Amino acid sequence: MKGAYIKPRPWNGRDLAGAWEITIKIDGWRAFWSGSEWLSRAGKPIPNMPTWKSGMPTDCEVFLGSLSQTSRALKTKHLKPDTPRVAVEHLFSLAPLDARLRRGGIYNPTADDIWRLLAEVNAEGHEGLVLRQGDQWIKVKPAETMDVLVTGWGEGEGKHAGRLGYLETTHGDVGTGFSDDEREELWAEALTGTLIGQTVEVSCMQFTPDGKFRHPRFVRMRPDKIATNEKEAA
Repeated sequence: MKGAYIKPRPWNGRDLAGAWEITIKIDGWRAFWSGSEWLSRAGKPIPNMPTWKSGMPTDCEVFLGSLSQTSRALKTKHLKPDTPRVAVEHLFSLAPLDARLRRGGIYNPTADDIWRLLAEVNAEGHEGLVLRQGDQWIKVKPAETMDVLVTGWGEGEGKHAGRLGYLETTHGDVGTGFSDDEREELWAEALTGTLIGQTVEVSCMQFTPDGKFRHPRFVRMRPDKIATNEKEAA
């Protein structure tokens, strides 16, 4: 992809100084136009994107109303009649910023101000906020999440026997948050040898001193991302 893109850093829970632009964080896939093809933030080609034309964004969030619909549209290599189609209106430019994501501005926001803003956008069904001050972007979400690498897995016990029990990751095991369908699907991937090496998003209350999860919970698989070893929100 051309050049470096701005990567928002997680909010530290403190007051902020200066003037900040308030923008909505939608729960989609980030996409970049490389000059010849659309790429994910993991640097992988994204299928089924609209043909790029002059005036279209080159750095955008793709969003079809929900992450599941967006993922269906962008993961399907061979389109089916019921596969959602990505249209130009589903591309939300991040640089320059799409007007649909703007929520005004705020000066010297306190932590209470930021929590209030977050509650407002969450109530509207949005994932969170991104506060912008030039090239400094800060993302604010209700729970700390992290993208980590799947390094192993284990079979469940009791009612989960014969399907996934937990995932092993670079920051500890994750055994809660899975639906029954997800346990079945991930177990099938584990048995075919395709689960290890994938990226998973995990939420947790906090981290131990050695960087392990406290009270981790599975959020979703993230085929659009590359896991890092940093304690960084997704």
